[in-house]
Amino acid sequence: MESTADTAGNGGNFARGQVNNFLESVEELTKSLKDIEAPEIARLRAKVKIALLAARGAALDTAVQLRAQAQQVGLRTDSFVRANPWQVMGIAALVGLAVGMFASRRRD
Repeated sequence: MESTADTAGNGGNFARGQVNNFLESVEELTKSLKDIEAPEIARLRAKVKIALLAARGAALDTAVQLRAQAQQVGLRTDSFVRANPWQVMGIAALVGLAVGMFASRRRD
């Protein structure tokens, strides 16, 4: 069974991959414009490179923070479940009952 931290890590990997794909596309665009020697393009290219570096740094920082928070939530949840197994089972039963009631109402 996959732990909460693993699930959060997988979601973070997907998001990080999407951000990296976007940043790589922007980087490829700036590289394709390097042959154009207009001063406006050169300034724009420099601004984009700076923005790319900042975006990569921010994405990395955010991913690290989210992973740490997800791990803390997972550890707290695990310790609560281990300390209160009967309460957790009762809550799970009530949630299951409520979902069953809502599901049966929708079929009518």
